[in-house]
Amino acid sequence: MKKLQRKVCQRSVGAIVMILIASHVLAEETIIQQEKLSFERCLKVITTSQDKLSVAPEITDVSDQKRVAVFSLVDGTLTITCDGEKGNVTVSTNTD
Repeated sequence: MKKLQRKVCQRSVGAIVMILIASHVLAEETIIQQEKLSFERCLKVITTSQDKLSVAPEITDVSDQKRVAVFSLVDGTLTITCDGEKGNVTVSTNTD
C-alpha cells in the first residue's frame, strides 16, 4: 500500500515538474492533470509539492471534502484542487 502511495506521489510530483517547465509557454489557466485520487492521497500531493517546490501554498478549505492549494511561482501560479466528493485531483497553471 505504501509503495502504491509513493508511486502516486512520485507521478504527481513528476507531472508538477513538467508543468513548471512548460508553464512559461502558456498564457492562461490550463489544466495539466486530472485523475481519480482519494482525498487523503490528494492532500499528500499538496504536502509533497510544497516540500519539492519549497513554497508554502495559500490553502482554501472550500468544504470538508474540497481543498484548493495555490502556489505562487515566479512565472504564475500552480493550483492543486482536491475534491473528495468527486474523488479526483486537478492540477492547473496560470501564467502571468
